[in-house]
Amino acid sequence: KNINFQITNVNRINFRKDINGLRALAVVSVILYHLDIEYFKGGYLGVDLFFVISGYLISNIIFSELKEDNFSFKKFYIRRARRILPAVLSTIVITFPFALYFLLPLQTVEYLNSILSTLFFFANIYFSKLDFYNAEPTDFMPFLHTWSLGVEEQFYLIFPVLIIFLYRYFKKQLFWLLVSIFIFSIYLNMGSSFLKFYLIQYRFWQLLAGVLVCVLSSKFRIKNLDLIGIPIILLSILNFGDNYILEIEPRIFVTIGTIFVIFSENTTSYFEKFSSLKLINNLGLTSFSLYLLHQPIFAFARIHAYRQNIFIGNISDPNYF
Repeated sequence: KNINFQITNVNRINFRKDINGLRALAVVSVILYHLDIEYFKGGYLGVDLFFVISGYLISNIIFSELKEDNFSFKKFYIRRARRILPAVLSTIVITFPFALYFLLPLQTVEYLNSILSTLFFFANIYFSKLDFYNAEPTDFMPFLHTWSLGVEEQFYLIFPVLIIFLYRYFKKQLFWLLVSIFIFSIYLNMGSSFLKFYLIQYRFWQLLAGVLVCVLSSKFRIKNLDLIGIPIILLSILNFGDNYILEIEPRIFVTIGTIFVIFSENTTSYFEKFSSLKLINNLGLTSFSLYLLHQPIFAFARIHAYRQNIFIGNISDPNYF
């Protein structure tokens, strides 16, 4: 008898404190990485946590609404716009005066282009054509971090259409078709191009990992699995530095760790209790805003420090400043 992994088993979840705690861990990791804190040399992996979480939460919304036969593309995209656009537009409004003050013409053009690419869902494509993510000039780009938002926005555009198509014509095979796409996306990462850092086809497997967990966890959960998942995530963030930034192995470890936390029976999990702490809870709730604002603040501070000869770096193009 076939294992019945059907998306119609999925019920809408309530707020999960442990997932909010994962958001807190993710955003703190990224911020400390961008601060060049040595012990968080793999903090860039916080973005990978966000991808798995997004896949899980978005699929839960879509699958539960399909189960109730009330899914609407219009409602889905309006909710996404309400979630993303106010925060992005606020970040633009807040940073614009500083950009006019701090940025030279070349930098201003890059800043405006990055704003447009963010608003029109292709920031990851735009930044893939510039210096690589951890190259020194990128430290001075206020909107560099929105590349990950581009990946998520593209996922929001593609995934609902894909699911509705598969649900309508391949309902019984849907789960295994998603598994096949998941495997194919991992396979694409076997190349050496730095584009696999930025582009959605190379990141789709992480988002789908969250989707598959959404389906599987509707059938069963395992107690105390967070006790394995959190150490895996932390060890990855503490150990995999920039020399691993293009490798898939750190992402696999972080994805597995995140899956374990989501799979854990959260009503009894230790990480659930940790995530209930006021500071962790607030970090998770504000993680999107913190993520959007931290890079512009750091970039403008670095530009100011560099011009005051406080910051000394090996910039390949001195005319950039």
